[in-house]
Amino acid sequence: MDFWANPVLKLKATMAVRLLATALAMLLVLSAETISSAQVSREQSVDKQVAAVIEKTLNKKTERQAFSELEALGCPAVPAIIQRMDDRRTLPDPYIAISNKSPNAFEGITHYHPQRVVDALVVIVSQLTGREFGFISNGATDSERTKTIQGWRDFLSKTPAAKLCYGG
Repeated sequence: MDFWANPVLKLKATMAVRLLATALAMLLVLSAETISSAQVSREQSVDKQVAAVIEKTLNKKTERQAFSELEALGCPAVPAIIQRMDDRRTLPDPYIAISNKSPNAFEGITHYHPQRVVDALVVIVSQLTGREFGFISNGATDSERTKTIQGWRDFLSKTPAAKLCYGG
């Protein structure tokens, strides 16, 4: 007897295929939600790390280590750093030294004298992204800082995450 000729078997097979398709669709939706939740959780975790490290920049004993930690967080931290960039608090020790990663660098380490947290954060994100939106790394006026911050925020809003940093 032909399987498809039997209406009862045909109905059961059709129902089984629909049930399987529904189960697979639900599995895909749950997987997408899980991945999305994991990404949000990871972003929140990086944001919390960035916030904590920025606070460490305000202590003379931990400031230099904090700059290194921010840089070590790498490209995943760039959005959180830019979002917290408008921080005008005064740094306790206005000095930061960063390894120069530019292929055309004439010095191995670049030295800056940022006056405010924002000035130092610009040094870090410039280092990570290879971009500049105003040179405030050695201090600046409030209007220069505001303009630079806006440049970074525009960059963040218009640039896909995969292209934020070097090699992207």
